[in-house]
Amino acid sequence: MLSEEILAAIVQRVFIECKSTLLAESAQHQAADLVATCLELREQMRPCLDSLDASTFVPKPNRQPGEEAGWTAGEIVSTNSDRLVWALTEAAFTIGLQGDDLPPTPQLVVDNAAYQPKLLDRNIAFEVLPAATSYFKLVFPLLLSVDCGQTAARTHHGPMSLKSWLLLICIHDDDHLRQLRTRAEATPTGL
Repeated sequence: MLSEEILAAIVQRVFIECKSTLLAESAQHQAADLVATCLELREQMRPCLDSLDASTFVPKPNRQPGEEAGWTAGEIVSTNSDRLVWALTEAAFTIGLQGDDLPPTPQLVVDNAAYQPKLLDRNIAFEVLPAATSYFKLVFPLLLSVDCGQTAARTHHGPMSLKSWLLLICIHDDDHLRQLRTRAEATPTGL
């Protein structure tokens, strides 16, 4: 499993310094370790959500639309779930699968996951997060079974492999876990 420190160092090299790529960084890790990291980060999100005060699901009145720093906990779950499904779909295309080769995304996730995050209330967020995680658990074995190291340049990230997409999911989940932890630490009932 990749630690927070390892992920932070990868983010520094790839996104801050632009000295490496997701493809190069992911080649240094086993797919099983990337999957385990994804699952562990997603599992840590649930107790973090549990610790949040109800006010963290309500937008602040002075927040600008789309302002990431002010996202509610529900919006974090919404965009996190959207990016997870997007990355899994892109990974499938990268290794030669078509969208209909994947199991259907759960309707709960389809209805509540969004790149421009939806304002999910506490109850819906608590349903969407495990539904998206269950979808990941369903899809990644299929992707691993088809992977032969194929790469494709499908986005601005340049050439990507299945492991590159898994690494991107880890980085994204780590970022959103930190956002949830920040909200938990800022509330009286937080961690």
